[in-house]
Amino acid sequence: SVRVWDISSGNIIARLDGLDGHKDSVYSVAFGPDGETLVSGSLDKTIKMWQLSLDTRGMLGAQLVRGGRLVRTFEGHKDFVLSVAMTPDAEWVMSGSKDRGVQFWNPRTGDTQLMLQGHKNSVISVAPSPMGDLFATGSGDMRARIWKYGAYRG
Repeated sequence: SVRVWDISSGNIIARLDGLDGHKDSVYSVAFGPDGETLVSGSLDKTIKMWQLSLDTRGMLGAQLVRGGRLVRTFEGHKDFVLSVAMTPDAEWVMSGSKDRGVQFWNPRTGDTQLMLQGHKNSVISVAPSPMGDLFATGSGDMRARIWKYGAYRG
């Protein structure tokens, strides 16, 4: 499961699991730029996008509240999803996998838009630049790579 904690009180404000949740261990989570969207990547080979609820009126004492809902599941990696991120403009969800690929996903449809292969081992981390159009990847091949992306102008 994915748990979101209130850093002021130390209480859990969201637990994202159940029937909609991942079926195996979660290896990566990342907030979207709006602070209310969360993406998670798992050994079940999927990425899930969650919408967090800011309404905590349902919390009573030590009870857990499921303060979020599944928006979409992204499927297409051939192996474990080890890293996820959202671009600063929220136009893309990025993921890195044990299948050695980096994928760009449309967050509105869940469709994969681009798959990059440049590493010789698992892609352990993906990190978009806060400035846009650049991102970094780290891999078990002991290399970090810097990539540039932009709109296709064919």
